[in-house]
Amino acid sequence: MSFWNPFKSKDEPASAPSKEKEKTADVVPELPKELTDSPEAKGMMAMFYRKWKDPSFVKQLKTLAAHMQKDGVNIKSMNDVKAWLEKNKDAIDAGKFKEPPPMPGGKVETFVKTGPDVGRNDPCTCGSGKKYKKCCGAKA
Repeated sequence: MSFWNPFKSKDEPASAPSKEKEKTADVVPELPKELTDSPEAKGMMAMFYRKWKDPSFVKQLKTLAAHMQKDGVNIKSMNDVKAWLEKNKDAIDAGKFKEPPPMPGGKVETFVKTGPDVGRNDPCTCGSGKKYKKCCGAKA
């Protein structure tokens, strides 16, 4: 008796390996056309795939992307990104892009509570003597 497999086709025997699975298992995402023949680009992609799980590396990429967006660079255009990197190479080496750029609206103000929260069954804060849920809580 063969094992039931809902993903195999009816004409395929249960023990035969799928040719489709063999092909898709070794599929590597292809580089864009302009990078296909560049050994430098292939080396950079290999380095990126090794480092993409490092949180400090990802933070640095996000910070650089935020600075590029602030300067109006189209991040999806490789030529624009290369031009920005060449223009700011000295600043990057000096460590000026370690922090994200400031927000355009200024510093974000944090909301601070002035008093404790009122529970539904606590006495109302207006002084009526009723429970909050029957007095001012019903209005809210």
